[in-house]
Amino acid sequence: MATLLAHIRIKPGKEAKWEAIMADMVRETFATEEGVVRYEYWKGQEENAYYCLLSFKDKWAFYHHQMSDHHEGHDFADVLADIKLEYVGPVKGAGGGLAPTEDPALPDDASAAMRTAQERFPLSIPGWWSARA
Repeated sequence: MATLLAHIRIKPGKEAKWEAIMADMVRETFATEEGVVRYEYWKGQEENAYYCLLSFKDKWAFYHHQMSDHHEGHDFADVLADIKLEYVGPVKGAGGGLAPTEDPALPDDASAAMRTAQERFPLSIPGWWSARA
């Protein structure tokens, strides 16, 4: 499984456009992707702060999502001031039923799109997680 928390900051005045993009992304993701487990957007307390909780059956499903036509078809540069993707792992017994985030090796026969996604969104499991599994 691959679970991420996206920390998002939107440009002032772009909130309505951003929220329309979010609604489209959620609709298209659930309609066209088989590997999505959770995909939720939230407003933060700070002005123009948003969060997205994304969980996919594996990192390949996440990479497919990132490289999808509906993801690539939006003008994120127009609305995003900043975004940080943080891979997260569930706390045993308190993770909402999500499986641990795992980082399998890229297969030798991986497509060009998967290789690009691996370069853009590398997954790295922090060493301290292993003691907390």
